Amino acid sequence: MKYVMILLCCLLIGSCTSQKSETLVIGLIKPSMNHLPVQYALQQIPGDHSEWNFQYFHSGWETNEALVAGRIDLAIMPFTYAWMDVSQNKEVKIISFLERESDGIIARKPINSREDLQSVRLGVLKNSTLEIIPEMVFIKQKLTLPVMIPFRTPMDMAAALQAGEVDAISYYVPSIFNLPSQFEIIDWYSNTFPSHPCCDLVVSQTALKSKATLVQNFLKDIDKAVVMMRRNYTKNLEIAQKNYGLNESTASLSLQHTKYITGLEDTGKDFEMQAAEIMLAKGYLARKVTKDEVYHQIIP
Repeated sequence: MKYVMILLCCLLIGSCTSQKSETLVIGLIKPSMNHLPVQYALQQIPGDHSEWNFQYFHSGWETNEALVAGRIDLAIMPFTYAWMDVSQNKEVKIISFLERESDGIIARKPINSREDLQSVRLGVLKNSTLEIIPEMVFIKQKLTLPVMIPFRTPMDMAAALQAGEVDAISYYVPSIFNLPSQFEIIDWYSNTFPSHPCCDLVVSQTALKSKATLVQNFLKDIDKAVVMMRRNYTKNLEIAQKNYGLNESTASLSLQHTKYITGLEDTGKDFEMQAAEIMLAKGYLARKVTKDEVYHQIIP
């Protein structure tokens, strides 16, 4: 009996240790400012964040591949990938919008307006918001679409612009400010769609079930961070400079063109649904997807 009790105690201790060491594996796109609220939460919200385990990627494609393969539990990434996943019956859900705006078009001179883009080569990131949102803008503005040249990574797009292989690219902060001076930012998508969602919090359904508390706590802290960020621009600037290696001017410009708003409001869902219709027409979605299949509201 004594040995049975010892064995039970060992199993109990092991179980507690296992629960304590459980982590939420979070995928972040390293060069993107879409995860600034995460950095803010780590530095400004009290608590033990050791349960957050980060993996960094260079693009949305890589991040999404890791999510659907089960290598990460949650990601901050362009919403287009989540809609594509759901159309292929991959088990992921969008639990919140997060980064708004942040994208625009930078072009070689003398191109200086979106009207000048109607017959030129525009580099886009295939099946990303960097491809679909500019198309939405041209449709809304009743302009002829440019020739869309798809790329797999943002770095490939930037290299193609500098090599003269394209005339303009659809790009994002802060990287859009780091291109040479012979290129000029000619439009921000927020001019047509103010506060539009861009990168969302996307979670695997496995994590929603097996790590429900961790997912809920993460979302709570991000909600708190976003509220705090609205009141403390100086701290936002400081954290952006530190975490992205930016000078004050680039950090300030990036924050001017980026908003962080959580939640799943209907206008955001409608915007993403419009994008999904374009994706379906382009063959990026395997089938028509409904909003109910994509979103999951976490109740605090």
